[in-house]
Amino acid sequence: MKKSEKTKQLILDESWQLFIAHGYQETSTRQIAKAAGIAVGTVFSHFPSKVDILKTAMHQRIDAVIENAISTDKHHSARLKLRHYASHLFDFYLQHREFSQALLTDLLWHQAYFADQISAFKALLFAEQEYDEIKATVMMDCYFMTLLQGLADPASCKDSMLRLLTNKLTLLY
Repeated sequence: MKKSEKTKQLILDESWQLFIAHGYQETSTRQIAKAAGIAVGTVFSHFPSKVDILKTAMHQRIDAVIENAISTDKHHSARLKLRHYASHLFDFYLQHREFSQALLTDLLWHQAYFADQISAFKALLFAEQEYDEIKATVMMDCYFMTLLQGLADPASCKDSMLRLLTNKLTLLY
């Protein structure tokens, strides 16, 4: 790994720890730079803004959650696969509710950033059956709307979100 890649990963790791300890809104790029032992300008040479740090850090962690879920996926239908992965992902998002809300707010206006990750996820869901773009897109809409509803409701939990998603997906089949 090159020095610049190591520095970038250090910024991501330190920022994640600060976001967890102090919250996303309360963490400044100055604090991130100090924790990483670098100049504030170095942070901005790797990331244009704090939300870009969050997007990259969340992207890495979401990939790790999906990789973990792949290891226990024994389902064959796209619907059951989505429910399986949603169980892991909803748990992650609820554990990190504040950053998840910030990320999803930004995602609404910058969908291109996650387009490849979402396309790969849709392909993963249909890995064992014929790919249907419309069905995959509607399934993702159900997933994201359930996620948004769950994150907006402080009383929501993974199980209630999974029930809601299951009810929505049942209408597709």
